[in-house]
Amino acid sequence: MNYHSVIIDLLHYILNKPDEYRVYLESGNAYDKIIRNYHQFNYKGEKVYRNKNRILNHYRFTEDAWKVRNKMTSLYYEHLIPIKIIKDDLIKSNKTIQSITKILNDNEIIVLTKSQALELDKEYKSTIPKNGISRLDIMNYKIEQSTQNNTLWKK
Repeated sequence: MNYHSVIIDLLHYILNKPDEYRVYLESGNAYDKIIRNYHQFNYKGEKVYRNKNRILNHYRFTEDAWKVRNKMTSLYYEHLIPIKIIKDDLIKSNKTIQSITKILNDNEIIVLTKSQALELDKEYKSTIPKNGISRLDIMNYKIEQSTQNNTLWKK
């Protein structure tokens, strides 16, 4: 068992309860936090989120964010797919461990500048472009080449 399998197990439990159970959790934001936390730890269970050294190896950065990577107060951590969509996908799924894992693993945290995050939220806070292009591509946010292969699963 590891950190990610515990999160998946929690989500499996929640999703297989009557809808009222999840709705109560959502009213206090606990459900969102469980989903968000999945992408905050690496394969070893080490916290990556807001860790100055680990973010460089595990998260992808936009080119602009990479330029200010040493100024942590200028950075913003954004899920590539909005949490609202992840929640909707989880509800629509067959609620198995495998489907939950796939939905979570198809997402990641991207490091942006705070100004990029504000621009992104104006257009696509809880949606994605209808044409299937990623939110980053449609906003013309390029991924820094040296972080292109970064992932939470990188050893």
